[in-house]
Order: sequence, then C-alpha cells, then structure tokens
Amino acid sequence: MAGAGFPGAGYMPLSMRVGAPGGFAPAYDAFADSIVHVYEPARRVLTSYTGNLVRLRRASDNAEANFTYLANGDLDVAAIAAWAGGASYVVTVYDQAPNSDDVTQAVAANQPLYVASIRNGHAGMLFDGTNDYLQGAFTTGGILSQPVNIYAVAQLDATAVNDDVLHYMVDGDDSTNRMGLGQVPPPSPNPWEMWAGTELSGSLSTANWTVWSSLFNGVASQFWVNSVSAASGNAGANNLDGLVVGAAYLVNLALWKGPIVSIVICDPSLSDALRIAMQNATNAYWSCF
Repeated sequence: MAGAGFPGAGYMPLSMRVGAPGGFAPAYDAFADSIVHVYEPARRVLTSYTGNLVRLRRASDNAEANFTYLANGDLDVAAIAAWAGGASYVVTVYDQAPNSDDVTQAVAANQPLYVASIRNGHAGMLFDGTNDYLQGAFTTGGILSQPVNIYAVAQLDATAVNDDVLHYMVDGDDSTNRMGLGQVPPPSPNPWEMWAGTELSGSLSTANWTVWSSLFNGVASQFWVNSVSAASGNAGANNLDGLVVGAAYLVNLALWKGPIVSIVICDPSLSDALRIAMQNATNAYWSCF
C-alpha cells in the first residue's frame, strides 16, 4: 500500500530492528556535529535517525512503499524482494540528517533503478544516463555557506568515460547556487571536476568505483578521489541551497550513467583528519580503494 512500510511476509516491525542490546554503531556518528544532509539508502548511518531509508515503486503495478533497516543497520533487502517480486525504482531517498530534506522523483520514467546488491553486497541506485535523477530543495536546512564538504560514492559506466559528455553525480537544484561533482569535457581524455562557479578539474575520469572527498572553500577548494589528491585551487564561491543527484541543475543535462550509492554533506566542513576518517569509514562499507 502506498505510504506504508512493507506489510507482507518477512516484514519485521521497526521496534524489532533498532535498539537491540549490543547493537551496531552507525558509521557516521563521529561526524554528526557537521553532517547536515546524508543520503545513503543501503544503511542507517546515524544513531539519531530512526526513519525510513528509501521509498520504492514496483514495476508490476506502480505501487509504492517505504523501507527501513534491520538490527544491523542495513536496508531490509529481503522485504523489498518479497514485496517487489521483480524490478523496482527509487522514488525517494530519505535524508538521515536532522534537517530531513529528502531527494525525490515523482515521474516514473525518471526514477533510478533499485539494485539489491550493487557494490560489496550492498544496495544502491542505478542511473540510466538518459533521464534519471532525484531532486530536493533544502527547505529545512536552508542554504549552506562555504566551506562545505561533499562526499559521494559512485561509478561512471565504462561507456560514458571519455565520451566528451558532462556527467554529474551531484549538483545544485538551480542556476545560481551550485556545487557539482563529475566528469567534464573537453579535453579528451575527460577529467573529473568540482564546480561552484569556477571549474576545478584534476585527475582523469574512470569506470572504477570512487569515493569522492571534496572541500568547497572558494580559492582554497580541493578534492580527492579514492583518498588520492586530485586537484586544488579555485572552485568558485556558490553556496548550496538544494540538490540534484544524477544530473546537473537543468536535469536534462549532464546525466550520470551508473550507480550512485551515497551522498554526505558537511557544513561546517570537517578538519583534514576527520575528512580522512570519513572517507575511510565510507570505504570500509563500499570497498572502493
């Protein structure tokens, strides 16, 4: 039933999934003071969060349902499989931070595919590079002022690498307030870039899984790919007030092709030591480097 948690066989009530003696420690608790938005449908990452992780639409009849996590924090993929009985698509990824500004997609044709085991045995979203994206304004959290960190875990499909097309993992949701990460052409081969009004490009794009660690800080901006420094310099002075996942702000431009599994935004920015700890905590789950 739309708007409800999974009601069928194998469903475990939320009361049985959380707060168990000797329970898990969510991965990002050490960074909770700085995290303002976090979108990671595969797992619960903050102790403070007790809601749903993702809302799906099943292909067979277009019914929608919310899904939450098991006692170990992971998404209940078994419940999803029993409910969907086949393909399902991502309608909403819920923001696990206190600001709770979700990213969503109401148009069925533009919803990314849900994949139960997309990387290292964990669930995620597959964007088709044609029209898939999620979007949300920061109406609760409000505008974010630099310096800001954006962390992302994604893979660009091999057919999109060096295709001389812009492919963005994330961007702002309007033309004036943007912080983008992705592949940019030219030259060829195409490099990765970050953009907040000025292009800062560095290492060459790749079809490998990547953990992005980015610091948007005007002329002192920098980013790392799989813990390796990729570029430093001026990325511009834009301040983010909303998010598009899987495309640039125009939503029909720079569409990502491949999986995106995690977006974390920190404001104020983390120290360099905490940035390293964050990328390592992310990599421990997703195994990208």
